[in-house]
Amino acid sequence: MTQYEQRKLLMEFFYQKPGLKVPELFEVLDVPEMDVRNELKALQRSNEFLREHSASLQSRNEELEAYAHTIAHDLKNPLAIIIGSSDAIRFITDLKPEELQDFVQQIQSTAYEMNAIIDNLLLLSEVRKVDAPAESVDMAGVVANVRKRLRSMVEEYRGRITFPKTWPAAIGYAPWIEEVWANYISNALKYGGQSPRVRLGAQNQPDGMVRFWIRDNGQGLTPEAQARLFSPFTQVGEVHKSGHGLGLSIVRRIVEKQGGQVGVESEFGKGSLFFFTLPASQVITEAASKVENTVFQSDARLVSEPV
Repeated sequence: MTQYEQRKLLMEFFYQKPGLKVPELFEVLDVPEMDVRNELKALQRSNEFLREHSASLQSRNEELEAYAHTIAHDLKNPLAIIIGSSDAIRFITDLKPEELQDFVQQIQSTAYEMNAIIDNLLLLSEVRKVDAPAESVDMAGVVANVRKRLRSMVEEYRGRITFPKTWPAAIGYAPWIEEVWANYISNALKYGGQSPRVRLGAQNQPDGMVRFWIRDNGQGLTPEAQARLFSPFTQVGEVHKSGHGLGLSIVRRIVEKQGGQVGVESEFGKGSLFFFTLPASQVITEAASKVENTVFQSDARLVSEPV
């Protein structure tokens, strides 16, 4: 009797006589005891796999439902602003030139916001499906790229960002790590103090990981807010802004897929420290000296200093 035939017979007997004991199977089936026991173990492993797979699918379905709700909310709000601004331009015939310019500017900035949300969706899809290469990361170069991307935001919020002259190198995928820093820094500017003061740093850890961190001077987070901060598609604050919701869930996915962890340390009224870890490398990277002490405005600048 072939293995397939044995398994088929076992399934038929279990279906017809669910209470059948294992010793009784030896009498019913003309096969060796060891073969029956092996088949039973194989069936047990298959059942365990199916249960785990079913639980995984259920969890993913719940996550997708929350994901769809978050995205609908994130896209609906800016779309409402665009519609309202365009209606104002269309139906208010006596708009002053400066008022018209304000509406046009609002439409443009909101369209950029929607484009950023879509970029986050594409990034999330990429992180879910792609196994990125693991290599030594030039963290100084990564942070320099982020500073260039966020220069206008630094100017807008009149922020000041300090960063170390050297970085302990880590193993990861630079384009994804750039998105982690971009999310952390933009959140620190948006949710920091009235004049955001943002400090970046890193330390090697005894467990062979590097802990990268960013500290802000915002109002801080309650323990309840910290507990749900990195949960999929949750939102912090009374005003729904892109960043803390979808953004931090993506950060968590990116870092965990590269073997690290994310977290936050905060005390309400005393600011927050967000961090992520990556496996350590052996190379020390230098911060880009040409951007040291670059002054954007009287109170908006990026500087390089020891930490």
